[in-house]
Amino acid sequence: MEFLKKHYEKIVLCVVLLGLAGAAFWMRSAIKHVRDQFPVVDVPSTPKTTPLAPIDLKADQQSLEQITNPPPVVLSGDHNLFNPVTWKRKANGELIKIIKTGPDALMVTNIVPLYTIIAYERPTDSPVYVMSWQQRTDLRLPNRRGTLEHSHKNEKMKLVPYIVRGIKGAENDPSEINLEIIDTGETNVWVSTNTPYKRVDSYIADLRYDPDPLLPLTKKQVNDEFKLDNDPYKVVEITNNAVKVRSERTTKVTEIKWTQSRNGD
Repeated sequence: MEFLKKHYEKIVLCVVLLGLAGAAFWMRSAIKHVRDQFPVVDVPSTPKTTPLAPIDLKADQQSLEQITNPPPVVLSGDHNLFNPVTWKRKANGELIKIIKTGPDALMVTNIVPLYTIIAYERPTDSPVYVMSWQQRTDLRLPNRRGTLEHSHKNEKMKLVPYIVRGIKGAENDPSEINLEIIDTGETNVWVSTNTPYKRVDSYIADLRYDPDPLLPLTKKQVNDEFKLDNDPYKVVEITNNAVKVRSERTTKVTEIKWTQSRNGD
């Protein structure tokens, strides 16, 4: 009894281990017994299959691109949701639709240059030669022009826009005449009977405004003022192919190009 009291834990542990070993041996035998009760079944091999054709995702990709990159919203143009159309009645009673108004509706129908021209006209019997000249820089001012007989060089004439500085050829019949242009300071300018001096000083322009075809817009020059739909405008620049007008109310400048091939149509 004394022995059992001292070593009972070891005895209990040995009994438990023996029980576990017996249970493991029995489970192995039971598994083998159950396995023997089922027939052996041959598992067929996996058949070979052809790969699937790739899926066409082009339409989906296009739709995704449209969603990720939507087109910009255009609030201007010919639609009338945000741009109501103006209708006007012509003198004959016909209604016309006005898509554009203001300076955007202006059209340039013609641009004409204004020149300064200085020409050698003819010789005379005496050692004098005849020069002609004209200046038209502004239609609001009178046209400056004249004819003058010259017998002296380096003499500044009143109102004449040039000074004769020299000649080539005979005194009474020069082939060429050398000029200094007073307005621009140009020197060494040579003119003859066939090659006059010619300079563009300014332009005049004819405009058309379809919303009001009767509006007088011909022969407009820089600083000319006019009204479009009761709003004041001023011509601020004219070149050989464009006219710029400025709104006197907003100071916005609009450039109207001139396409010569259209001839104002």
